[in-house]
Amino acid sequence: MKNTQNSLGTYLKIHWKTVVFLIVVLIGIGIADQMVNSFVRRLLNLSAIYTIVALSMNLINGFTGQFSLGQAGFMAIGAYTVAIFTVPVGLRSTIFYMAPMAPFLANIQLPFVVALLLGGVLTTIVAFLIGAPCLRLRGDYLAIATLGFSEIIRIVFTNTQTITNGALGIKSIPTITSLWWTFGTAIIIIIACLLLISSSYGRAFKSIREDEIAAEAMGVGLLQNER
Repeated sequence: MKNTQNSLGTYLKIHWKTVVFLIVVLIGIGIADQMVNSFVRRLLNLSAIYTIVALSMNLINGFTGQFSLGQAGFMAIGAYTVAIFTVPVGLRSTIFYMAPMAPFLANIQLPFVVALLLGGVLTTIVAFLIGAPCLRLRGDYLAIATLGFSEIIRIVFTNTQTITNGALGIKSIPTITSLWWTFGTAIIIIIACLLLISSSYGRAFKSIREDEIAAEAMGVGLLQNER
């Protein structure tokens, strides 16, 4: 905890302009949340969501130097989980009209926060299962493997019509009425990434990016070399 506080304090001293920018952004979010129409609100929400996606790709591709293309699949798992569990039960028969929704899901409706956390947990489990074999690869092979798994996820979602409604998709998903949900989550993710990169783990990520052999010689464990 002390190291984390020191890392955050050091960042605030060095990057005070960034801190000022974040304050201006927070003020802008507060104003926009009260004044913009539904169309602009949707665009801003999408901007915050894709900011989170970009941060995840930068953490893997930029700081660690591992060429991963599986983020879209993981994003789909979380998005479908939230959509499935937040759509009102009374509207599901109008959505799943080609094939009825699976009985074990048909009558389950969760609050948005609970569904969001559940989506994160399920995505983490799938990412761990995929990452265990994929991280033994490197370079183009890692990119091909993660892209392949991402395509597998897409095909599974397209063909599990009683769960995801297949190619028809899911409509009537409750809208996010406040910009603070998306932008608040994005800000939390940004701070978490900053703290991670400033920690010993972040330095290990950068060392792997620069030279994997030298990083392993200095004691950084590389999964692909384990037996």
